[in-house]
Amino acid sequence: MKSSVQISLVIQSCLLALLLCLGSGCEKNQDQEDALVAVQYAGYTTAKFKLWDLFIPRAHASVSDLQFCFKRLRFKMADEMTADPTLAEDNIDFSIGQVTIDPAGTSLGAIVLPVGTYRRVEFDLENDCASGYSIQLVNSNGSFNSTDRITIKWSGNLVIEEDTVVSLNVQTILDQLNSYNGGGSLKDAAEAITGSL
Repeated sequence: MKSSVQISLVIQSCLLALLLCLGSGCEKNQDQEDALVAVQYAGYTTAKFKLWDLFIPRAHASVSDLQFCFKRLRFKMADEMTADPTLAEDNIDFSIGQVTIDPAGTSLGAIVLPVGTYRRVEFDLENDCASGYSIQLVNSNGSFNSTDRITIKWSGNLVIEEDTVVSLNVQTILDQLNSYNGGGSLKDAAEAITGSL
């Protein structure tokens, strides 16, 4: 009789724990704080005209238009790689669609993120926007576009402690794409870009 009472108490305790877990959301630590984070691209500079440009040609081109079709903007807490990035447990996806990158800076919107240190931010670009392109680029070498899936990564330490603005350095992207002239794929040129947080 005593053992059946103990078993009954154990079962009741397990059921109570299960109900509490279901009611409060087991997957999220209740002590974990969230922060509202405004995400933006920082402003950038293009190559400025100088008087000697009339006499000596520039070494590289200048981007005059850059558009990304974002499938997702992914914030990664760990540094692990997965074959399918959408299956990683610490992915926090932020879908924002077609964005034109502006020299004055570009707001990408706001997202709620758990407070913590993020090791990587990744941009997945795909061709599912109205334009049909994942990336569109105009520089003084011409107009270029791609329908390929493209992933651009920033690494480092991004500490989210409270509601804040995260400003991603887009100058690295511009510096890489300034000289793109159609030699090789635009996907390879974009994926060769590495930024730091």
